[in-house]
Amino acid sequence: MSQFDVAIVGGGPAGLVAARYCLHAKLNAAILAPDLGGKVNYPFALRDLEPENTVWGAQIVAQFEQVIGETQALPHFPQQTAQITRPDDGNFELTLADGERVTARTVIVATGADPQRLYVEGEMKYWGHGVSFSAISHAPYFAGRDVAVVGNGRRALVATLELAPLARRIYLIAARPQAMSEMPEAAQVRDLPNVTSFIHWEVQEVLGDEFVTGIGLVGTNGETRQLTVDGVFIQFALIPNNELVRGLVELDHYGHICINHRCETSLPGLFAAGDVTNIQSEQVLVAVGEGAKAALSVWEYLATHQ
Repeated sequence: MSQFDVAIVGGGPAGLVAARYCLHAKLNAAILAPDLGGKVNYPFALRDLEPENTVWGAQIVAQFEQVIGETQALPHFPQQTAQITRPDDGNFELTLADGERVTARTVIVATGADPQRLYVEGEMKYWGHGVSFSAISHAPYFAGRDVAVVGNGRRALVATLELAPLARRIYLIAARPQAMSEMPEAAQVRDLPNVTSFIHWEVQEVLGDEFVTGIGLVGTNGETRQLTVDGVFIQFALIPNNELVRGLVELDHYGHICINHRCETSLPGLFAAGDVTNIQSEQVLVAVGEGAKAALSVWEYLATHQ
């Protein structure tokens, strides 16, 4: 069984930067992740807009990926982590997918979050060609264009508010609007002159040629409609990859790991960083900073808990 000062679970921006800072601190660290780098190469294109890598910080992540990949001082276990437990000795035990076990005095969880999909025709075909899962990342590209925002919670309302000063027309598609209507942002959205809401409608398909040209809707009464749009923002709540720590640490209402300003969770010795936490922001540069902060907090924790 391999033993380390810190086990870093996740090889995306937060995990890579945490690993690099652990190397700088001369900690006995390991990174546990099937792949390194995460989803940072994400070109986005629209009609009359050249393809562009819209992920700020991608070059920084690539540099850290190269350093971690080449160093022999930080072992990389290229597998999924199946379980994290804390035996009576106070250390953490991590079981990998093949049954191999790793023990560590501390753990940094940087497993990220995934978008909720519609699972309709055209959704993935036009991903990056008008379909986006992040208004934070892509709203500025839709100035003067018509867009649809699909969701049933605060994330969809905030996306609509962010797009309102930019887009010409916004269609807000809400299949289950009950909880949404009670949120403070709902009243703001209702007052926007360029927003049309489709309540109790669902997206059937995303239409297009090379790029998105529209969406097909179906109402609860069976009525169908098509809307002409240049983009579709799918804005359901993100799904944090928290399976490893359920029952170990405090989670928020959406399942994100609750951390403080030092990336500490409710369980001493277990830290978290990136979009799996309640500080998630869907931005690589924020994840980079959180990964660095988590590693520095681990360094201090190890130094003060001999």
